[in-house]
Amino acid sequence: MKKHLAIYSILTLLLIYGCYVTKSQYFNHPYPNIDEYFASLFLLIYTIFILFWKDNRRRKAIYGVSSIVLLMFSVNVLNYYNEWHPLKLNSSQSFKVNHEPFEWQQAKSTGYNYDKQTLDNYYSKLEKWKRLRSLVVVKDDKLIIEKYFQGTDKYNAYNVHSVTKSITSALLGIAIDKGMIPSEEEKVMTYFPEYQNQVDSLKNELTLKHLLTMKGGFAHWDAYSTPKECLLDIGINNEPGNNFRYFTGSQALLSAIITKSTTQSTKEFAQENFFEPIGIKNSFWRLQDGYYCGGGESYYTARDLAKIGQVYLNKGKVGSKQIISEDWIEKSFKNYTDSSNEFRTLDDYSEVGYGYCWWILDYHGHEIYTARGKGGQYLMILPEINAVVVIIQEWNLKKEFDVENNLLCDLLSILFNDDKYRLKPIDKSGLSLVK
Repeated sequence: MKKHLAIYSILTLLLIYGCYVTKSQYFNHPYPNIDEYFASLFLLIYTIFILFWKDNRRRKAIYGVSSIVLLMFSVNVLNYYNEWHPLKLNSSQSFKVNHEPFEWQQAKSTGYNYDKQTLDNYYSKLEKWKRLRSLVVVKDDKLIIEKYFQGTDKYNAYNVHSVTKSITSALLGIAIDKGMIPSEEEKVMTYFPEYQNQVDSLKNELTLKHLLTMKGGFAHWDAYSTPKECLLDIGINNEPGNNFRYFTGSQALLSAIITKSTTQSTKEFAQENFFEPIGIKNSFWRLQDGYYCGGGESYYTARDLAKIGQVYLNKGKVGSKQIISEDWIEKSFKNYTDSSNEFRTLDDYSEVGYGYCWWILDYHGHEIYTARGKGGQYLMILPEINAVVVIIQEWNLKKEFDVENNLLCDLLSILFNDDKYRLKPIDKSGLSLVK
């Protein structure tokens, strides 16, 4: 039996190490805790296989079960210590928070000249939006629409993916407001003297503004990259400031710069200077190579996310307190790219520009500012009607793009009271998506 004990010990250690490697380096997949499940399944299959031999079955079973328990415990300890992902995600790829999400003052949507029958008809169509999990609309600082689906509620926190970029932008603006960073015109390499003699000449021209506006000139395809990888491994093939190219590594660098300039982690700085002052909490934030991810992997409830949007809509204020300077809000919503082949035209609205980590949309002449995340996460600012919209979708499921986009545009048509762009039902169920 010593042989079996040795085999189980070696297997368990190798599998724990394998989980460590995959979780620390390859974390951006739909089911972040699948690594330890597959490793445990491997141990279970091995145990069942050796139980076909009748000798010492009881001890083999004990070894097998003990190995699985040890593996799961060890990986979860590593997961908690390294802040890789929430320990337990439910079927909607979210988890329940322990804190009370932002308590909005509520108002009836009909009090804003929105027709009840029109809204009810719209809500009935939402069963076609299979990936939708949260829909929140705030108007004039009041919650007027709040819908949750597939067993979720206001306590569910979701991975908002690239919406995180807009939050990182806000934090950079706050750091500049506080004098911790001189301005967004600062050179990136000023904050990375350890790599000063190892980068190509174009990287010495990189500024924080280039990173904010996605004009860093990076040659790499969009992916989660560490600051070190961005500076040492990923090249630049265009002079910074010339061309728009969406690259998540830009915000990884910004997060590292926030940490280096404030002497706090990005998460600590955010909690003290942004989240607490506006009355919300970050539910989870992924740590990567010593820095919190600037471009994704942070979790918020829909209500808390809407509050971030409200701060931008109110030009950086909460009540009489200026959380983010009005100047930074104006810069964030300014268009720094008139056109790009990466901009999309989606049915009734088009991407027409990009600010400081905010997309600028045109919806039939209405300007909308959007923080957008992988898989259909939206934080939308509608200044014309003083409204904020939050849409959370289960990002890992198959997209039904036409259905989802039509229903998003239908919501915008209702909020802007644009009857001529509304979906017209053609069957008794009222669920047709034909205009």
